[in-house]
Amino acid sequence: IDTAAGDENNQAWIETCVRLVLELFRRAADDESASPDALREHVAALLAAMKDHPERLEQIELIVANNPGGIRTADDDLGDLVEKSVMMMIYAIKMGMQLRLNDDELLALILAGMLHHIGMGQVPADIRHKKKKLTREEREAIAAAPERGAAWLKRCGIEDERILTAASEARERFDGSGPKGLKETEISRTARIIGLLSTFEAMTHYRAYRKRLLPRDAIREILVHHKQEFDPAFLKCLIDAISLYPVGTYVQLNSGDIGQVIHVHQRLPLRPVVHLTLDRHGNGIVPRTVDLRSQPNLMVERCMYPEDVAEISRQTGTHA
Repeated sequence: IDTAAGDENNQAWIETCVRLVLELFRRAADDESASPDALREHVAALLAAMKDHPERLEQIELIVANNPGGIRTADDDLGDLVEKSVMMMIYAIKMGMQLRLNDDELLALILAGMLHHIGMGQVPADIRHKKKKLTREEREAIAAAPERGAAWLKRCGIEDERILTAASEARERFDGSGPKGLKETEISRTARIIGLLSTFEAMTHYRAYRKRLLPRDAIREILVHHKQEFDPAFLKCLIDAISLYPVGTYVQLNSGDIGQVIHVHQRLPLRPVVHLTLDRHGNGIVPRTVDLRSQPNLMVERCMYPEDVAEISRQTGTHA
């Protein structure tokens, strides 16, 4: 896969996406109306390009993965919410394609994912970032965020109920344990999908103060401890849509060599294309790319994030 060919265009696309999302969150934080049309058109352009160049999504995913925490530096207060929007976009595309949604349904799902937490932008940053126990008033402010976000989206001219209900119902749970007690199909279809993706994203979200879960561990956590909270049909779809070794993660092969996943075969997700750059101790090797689909003697033994690879190098006194 030629990941270098479109890097410049993809980087520019990401930067524009971040700018558009950040502008919406800033306007929401100031309680000012804003049109989401530019973001809608930007995402629609990507989906149109992906019809002829489906590799665009993996290329964008790789750029984001190679700069963990980078998007949040766009804004000290709102950067983490913008980062969530970008990751939700990637997951929503994967989920929507797995569900075989048509163009209109897919675009609505993506926008719902990117904006479902817009109400959190209206919660003061000192509350959102607080690490100590929240006061009753602070908890109430966070609890009110979904409805405030939905109301703001409606005030901005969004009439699509799929997007609006995702904002107001994404915290509802299939078993009725959510804040409003909605259950099963009382929760909109889009909200059921976005609620699941948002939970998965939160578990795998990069944060400087705690270790994030690997995708397979996040899915296991959901299945073991939260299975009843989500629509079983969408849980199965999530497992099929999110590879155990997503693009951008690092893997260690049974040979000991370590590299980054740069492509996942849809029908053989356990046999990705890996760009190897390190030995088992974190020492640099002559870079090479291997396609495990055509290398039957090689297999993935361990999946890692960049920070895990850095830890291997630190422990062995080498530099990745």
